[in-house]
Amino acid sequence: MPEIPRPTGLASFICAPIGPASTLLGATLLLALSGCPATPPEAGKADTKAAAGKAPANANANAGDTKQPPAAEQAPAEDNCCRYCFVGTPCGDECLPEGKTCDKPEGEGCACSKDKRVAREFRKGFRLPPKAGLIGPDVFNYNKSQGDPIDGPFTLEMAFAGDADLADVSKGKLTAVFDTSMGTFECELYEEKAPLTVANFVGLARGVRPFLDPRDRKAEEWKQAPYYDGTIFHRVIADFMLQGGDPTAMGVGTPGYFIPDEFDPELRHKGPGYLSMANRNPYDPATNKPIYDDLTGLTVGNTGSAQFFVTVRDTMALNDRHTIFGFCPDPTLPIEMSKVRTQSRPIPDKPFEDIVIKTLTFKRK
Repeated sequence: MPEIPRPTGLASFICAPIGPASTLLGATLLLALSGCPATPPEAGKADTKAAAGKAPANANANAGDTKQPPAAEQAPAEDNCCRYCFVGTPCGDECLPEGKTCDKPEGEGCACSKDKRVAREFRKGFRLPPKAGLIGPDVFNYNKSQGDPIDGPFTLEMAFAGDADLADVSKGKLTAVFDTSMGTFECELYEEKAPLTVANFVGLARGVRPFLDPRDRKAEEWKQAPYYDGTIFHRVIADFMLQGGDPTAMGVGTPGYFIPDEFDPELRHKGPGYLSMANRNPYDPATNKPIYDDLTGLTVGNTGSAQFFVTVRDTMALNDRHTIFGFCPDPTLPIEMSKVRTQSRPIPDKPFEDIVIKTLTFKRK
């Protein structure tokens, strides 16, 4: 798969000429909601270096569908054009905040190139089939179709609502405090490198991010309550990791929505103490790397939601498959937790004696 530059931030998606530096970053940067082709596509061939917003024109196509759309529906071949605007209105070289009006002529600036991608539609109650995922621009559309009251990304500003100290970055690094039945450990959160993942984690824990109760498969009401308090580490594997974040305690619960993957080339699962998102993303079994949609160049995945894990050794095979969003500088307790006795059935790798997350709180230090 060719290397493709992929942005990771939520600011305007402004395209710059592709050079060696951006090419090196391309293999791992992955929020991927906008981008630029390096060269015009050849006629009749799918351009795997196409802009990140470009995808199958068929709204009902699967995320991994690699069929070429009709020529009339293909985006024009421009060297440096932005095909997809993350939030709001494309205007010149910016993506305006939602609700603001563009004051520039149509076609001025790369962000004003017409988006040729038809948004994928989902029915309420739709479940992704096994070994399937979403491409980035479809995540929030999927969430909305399931009734998610958050229309678009859940941001750090939303996650910090009602707590001025948490919102004040001058007070230090954002830190998660896990108070468990085996003791307390802390993890620094990477709010700059994985803002959506951190916002989701903090919002769920503080009870400000709405969710569907995973313990009730027929739930219709989107609740707001501390999501992690009282849950357990339901999957513990010695010399590997411990996983939590599922109120069902069975490893199958989700809060009713997905969040985009946020992969940063500087964040690697290179030792114990890394806090990372669990997901059900498909991957290439030959390479252990993500599967790419050949038409758009985007990864097929983005299936994280609430479950997370803490590594107790290096797990480099998980790089670019799971979003790292924090680090526990003293992993002594997680390592100790990973050594508890576990069962093989009915729920594999579940500790015989529950390791309970009594509370999950946050501070700056």
